[in-house]
Amino acid sequence: MLKNIIYAILLGVGMAACLSQSNNKQETSKATASEPATESIPTNDEEMAVPAPENFVIAKDRAGYVRLNMPIEEMRQSVPNGMDIADTTLQTKGQPSTAYLLQAKDAARGLLIEQTCAPTCEVWRIQVQHPDFKTSSGIGIGSKYSEVQSAYPISYVSPGEAGLVAVSEDANFSFVLDSSHLPAEQLAKLKPEDVPANTIVKSILIY
Repeated sequence: MLKNIIYAILLGVGMAACLSQSNNKQETSKATASEPATESIPTNDEEMAVPAPENFVIAKDRAGYVRLNMPIEEMRQSVPNGMDIADTTLQTKGQPSTAYLLQAKDAARGLLIEQTCAPTCEVWRIQVQHPDFKTSSGIGIGSKYSEVQSAYPISYVSPGEAGLVAVSEDANFSFVLDSSHLPAEQLAKLKPEDVPANTIVKSILIY
């Protein structure tokens, strides 16, 4: 009889402990569910991830911080916040050559930078491939040929390795034009005044 009483007491104590633990878990779960979600606050590094506007300015002999004849090592070590640089390979006259792609972190394209090495490697030519890059006159990818003519004197137009180009020798720019709407056999005969005004700029070469 005494054993049964002791067993009943121990059983009651055990059940009370289990109920207490269950209540504590439920209270903890409710408290966790009622806590408001905290918003992610950008850090200073994240705020600085957007490149500064001057990094998209096209000027004579340069695009952003990249300038003609700039040592490649200096260019690679001076990449602005919010931009990435990567090596790529081009085929020049059948021979592979190293070039560089510079672009904003959220962009698919940016600048294609070609080098010359004799003996140290320097920037030889810059090809602008993204519409965020613009000259001080607002000319960039997507501009019309008439807008280019208004902003820069065009020395001549000619088909080249990149396509039909309108060359401004004063500015050291070659504007690569979309010639898909022009007869191929006429491209070599075109003069600056012959190019239709609504022809679109596809890219810009700085050399």
